[in-house]
Amino acid sequence: MAPRRVPNRPLPSLNPLETWRSAPASGLRATWLGHSTVMIEIDGHRVLTDPVWGPRASPSRFVGPKRFQPIPVPFRSLPEIDLALVSHDHYDHLDYPTVRQLVKRDTPFVTSLGVGAHLEGWGVRPERITELDWWESHEVPGTGLNVTAAPSQHFSGRGLKDRHLTLGLPWCFDRRGIVCSSAGIRD
Repeated sequence: MAPRRVPNRPLPSLNPLETWRSAPASGLRATWLGHSTVMIEIDGHRVLTDPVWGPRASPSRFVGPKRFQPIPVPFRSLPEIDLALVSHDHYDHLDYPTVRQLVKRDTPFVTSLGVGAHLEGWGVRPERITELDWWESHEVPGTGLNVTAAPSQHFSGRGLKDRHLTLGLPWCFDRRGIVCSSAGIRD
C-alpha cells in the first residue's frame, strides 16, 4: 500500500477577521490563508503574498488541481491591503479572478520580472506594478516598508511554451529591524 500523501480532510483553520481588528503587540503577524497566500502585518501595514482565492490552480474553472484547503475568509471581507506580492506566475501563485478583485481595490503589486505583463493585461494600471530582479528593492510608498527580491531556482510559466520567461522570487521585507522572508520570519 502506498503511503498517504495528503491529509484525510482540510487542516483546522480559524476565521482571522477578529484577530485582524487589532494590531499585533509585536508589530508583526503572519496569517496563513492557504498554500502560499499569507497576510503579513508589519507595523500596521498589510502585505498579501501570492493571493489566490480561486477554486482551482488552473487556466480552467472546470479542470485542474482543486483547492485542498478552503480559504478561511471571503475576499470581500479582507481589510485594506497596502501591497500584493506575487512571487511567480504559476497558477497556484497568480490567480486571474483574485487579481481582478485587487484591481477594484487599486492595490499596488510588487512582482518578479516578466509577471507584470500578466497583471497589466488583467487590468492592473502600469503605475501600480513594480517588477524586481534579483537583489533589487522597492520601498512601498507611505509605509517605510522595503521589499527586496532574492534569488531562487524555481521554474516559471503558465503554459507549455512560456517556461523560464519570467522570474520566480522569494521576498525579504525590512521595516525598523523586523525582517520577514517568504522562506521564514524572524525578529
